[in-house]
Amino acid sequence: MAEVNMEQLLNCAFCPNMCRSECPVLQVTGREAVAPAGKARISALLNEGKLDWNEAFLEAVSNCLGCRGCTIHCPFPDLNLCDELLYTRMKADSKGIGLPILDPYLNNLKKYSSPYGQKTGVISTANRDADFLIFNGCTSLANNPASIKATMSLLDRAGISYQMIEEDCCGYPAQVWGNQELARHLAAENKQKFRASGASTLVTSCPECWLTFTDRYPDLDQALPLEVIDGPSFFFNLVKEGYLKPKKKADGEGLGILSYHDPCIWARTARKVNEPREIIEKIPGIKLKEPLSSKDHTRCCGGGSMFQLAFPGTASAIARRRLDEFPQKAAIITACPFCREGLLQEDRPVWELVELLEQFFE
Repeated sequence: MAEVNMEQLLNCAFCPNMCRSECPVLQVTGREAVAPAGKARISALLNEGKLDWNEAFLEAVSNCLGCRGCTIHCPFPDLNLCDELLYTRMKADSKGIGLPILDPYLNNLKKYSSPYGQKTGVISTANRDADFLIFNGCTSLANNPASIKATMSLLDRAGISYQMIEEDCCGYPAQVWGNQELARHLAAENKQKFRASGASTLVTSCPECWLTFTDRYPDLDQALPLEVIDGPSFFFNLVKEGYLKPKKKADGEGLGILSYHDPCIWARTARKVNEPREIIEKIPGIKLKEPLSSKDHTRCCGGGSMFQLAFPGTASAIARRRLDEFPQKAAIITACPFCREGLLQEDRPVWELVELLEQFFE
């Protein structure tokens, strides 16, 4: 099991805490215990044995979106507080401490390989010789199958041979909730399925799945035997290389103003901020207007780290705070199933990037 880095935790715990202004959880709750340094202090004291492990302290260190907003002003370039809090949650799990609110979702993962329960809308294709394996993710399967149909339509138009398999969850929810054993089991199941597909490249438009496959699987000793490509880069290359082109009669003027929301992982980990904008700007008549905070200074929608399942009230408040940063009446485009779901708080359209492409590209 990965170990907590006490030096880094204490760096965070005793720093001047400029990150306070960028922590969405602190901004909407006002709780010092869930400020970045507050969580670091609690984690440090737990790991040093100066606090007793219990649900209240675990709840505090679980109030993290994994958005890495705290890194924007952090003076410690090697500090990843999100990971340090994750390792603390893993340690809590090893001690038998958990949050009861998560039990139904963990039971769903164990029984159905999806945090949302029995899988519906399962999609698989018979093209077993295709090099590209498309991984949609359990959130899209459960809550927005329209994005999957849009992906399939775009790939068919581009003449790209691809395959989809009956998916299991990538395992990220189990890991972020501290259950390393379940995460490793799901990772092993996926690795076996991916190898059996014969594909050479795995493509996913879910940033959490992408980060899990590229960074978390090696930590679980389940490094994948195929290349992993993020959805924004994949579709950007299809447009750039001419496989997808704006429709001859495409006219985005009827949409009014569009604004792009940068998912935290795409922006701050994968550094994919220009590709979605360049795709959108190719649509004739589109007026793309930035929100108050964008690109690597984006602000979380409240959907990171499965937060909307664990703390739905706080997640909703964070989403409303983020929506205030967008131009009024602007339709919002994003490239993350969690972000789309989180931002559906007001009477305005919120689409995933592939849904917009499906409408305006051929």
